[in-house]
Amino acid sequence: MMQHRQQLSLSGFQDGQTDGYIECPCNCGETVMEAELPSHLDLHAAEETALEVSARPPNELSEPARTTHKQCIGTSSLPKLSLRGSESLTVSIAGPENCVLTEGIKRLGRSELGPHANEKQMPAWLRRVLEKGPKSILTNTLSSNGALRKAETFENELTDVISVLARLCDRDKSVQRAFFCSSMVHQISKIPKEGGFCGYRNIQMLITYIKNARLLGYECFSGELPTILQLQDMIENAWDKGFNIVGRIETGGIRGTRKYIGTAEAQALFSSLGILCVANSIGPTESMRAHDALFMNVASYFRDSRNLEREDKVISTDLPPIYFQHQGHSMTIVGFEIRDNGSANLLVFDPMFKAPPAIKRLKDTPGLNPDPARILKGYRRGTTYLQKYTAFELLKLQVTCQS
Repeated sequence: MMQHRQQLSLSGFQDGQTDGYIECPCNCGETVMEAELPSHLDLHAAEETALEVSARPPNELSEPARTTHKQCIGTSSLPKLSLRGSESLTVSIAGPENCVLTEGIKRLGRSELGPHANEKQMPAWLRRVLEKGPKSILTNTLSSNGALRKAETFENELTDVISVLARLCDRDKSVQRAFFCSSMVHQISKIPKEGGFCGYRNIQMLITYIKNARLLGYECFSGELPTILQLQDMIENAWDKGFNIVGRIETGGIRGTRKYIGTAEAQALFSSLGILCVANSIGPTESMRAHDALFMNVASYFRDSRNLEREDKVISTDLPPIYFQHQGHSMTIVGFEIRDNGSANLLVFDPMFKAPPAIKRLKDTPGLNPDPARILKGYRRGTTYLQKYTAFELLKLQVTCQS
């Protein structure tokens, strides 16, 4: 029988509280949980990071965890990690012969679906914004054969960011070792005033990898990336086919609304298209806090992909990015790092965070020598941030490429 989604909860927040969410005072259009506001405002500051060369030592952005993470990826002789308490999320296989029991499954509320959990339709002005999509720019570029061609770029999408982050980690003296996923994934952020569509933006980021790596099922995404409204249709179609149909009961349907989606919806969408993926929920165990278990899981993902006898400080892999969910927000994990003080960081593309000017300049001028800690701040999520949560969800694509 299919399990319904795990109802992640923040300590002290109960569904139905009117003060659980607050509008960002920077007028970005985002409504965030009160506990998230300081981190959200930090991201606004990080977005404005210019390219400055600084001689000061890098900031310690993560508190040293009580558990030392140096050995997470430090040696290939460690046994494979097994997370006790990790519960696999399941998705129903489509077909009329499959009966999914829905008795006892309840409609979710504001703590899971966000401040617009009960709306029937999003405002007309917002729908027009989403239909219009991000601004695009046509630029002239030289192809490999020297011919001039026009290339279209979008205001909320940036390529080749991972290669820049890898160089910054290599220059950061506080980093002992770092791993990165494939550089084929693009960084995608929200457009102004769109609000809480982070789940859809993370799905789009995974799709950029699926398309560029020609993963099994990439033909489903020919042409431009599907829009938020198109992704809503695709999720509803997945439910129609029998994939995780409890999601429709729990959400009341998402088409044309601002209700939050999560790991279960992303998995249903990809599975309905024949794209292989596996989802897991991670919580605390008797011997490990939830965020430490998360670090161990992600470290194992990267560690198993390469021979760790290599001496490289920064290791780039061909792995897919990971869809990452906690209460009220989701991101895309693109890397993992261990610091010299024993602490660990996830390296993420956060849809709330657009690439700062420094990243864009370093793409074009790789020889510059900036202060890496200032630029990496918006991409790092360490113990200080993650210890607020007691449960996480991950969705990992399974690599089966087509020629």
